[in-house]
Amino acid sequence: MTTTFDYEKREFIRLPLAVPVRYKFLSREITGKEMDVVHEGASQNLGAGGLLLGGKLPEASWLAKLLTRRMFVGINLFLPSSDTPLKALCRVTWASALNEESRQIVMGLEFQEITQRDRDLITQYIIKAQMPH
Repeated sequence: MTTTFDYEKREFIRLPLAVPVRYKFLSREITGKEMDVVHEGASQNLGAGGLLLGGKLPEASWLAKLLTRRMFVGINLFLPSSDTPLKALCRVTWASALNEESRQIVMGLEFQEITQRDRDLITQYIIKAQMPH
């Protein structure tokens, strides 16, 4: 008898880690002061390939642009083990339904541009987080 398992199609594992994230929406199609706003959120999980980000989405209409790669998310990730924020340009791979009142959303982000140094720092942080204290 053969049993199959539906593994996630991720290159890197993710762990449930909450770290502060500052993020900004980036688009060539949209201009205006809302594009200059830096938002504050937190990761719900983190891996060397991306993260699950909980935060606000200022405009509901942006969701379609995010999911079709016409808008990206620039992030500053604040690991406790690092003195400076790690920076990455991300694409949204999926998103939860937007809460219309609070504008809260959860977005699965995949790193599109990140330095190897920052990816290594994330990997080291994840390894240390799994070790017994």
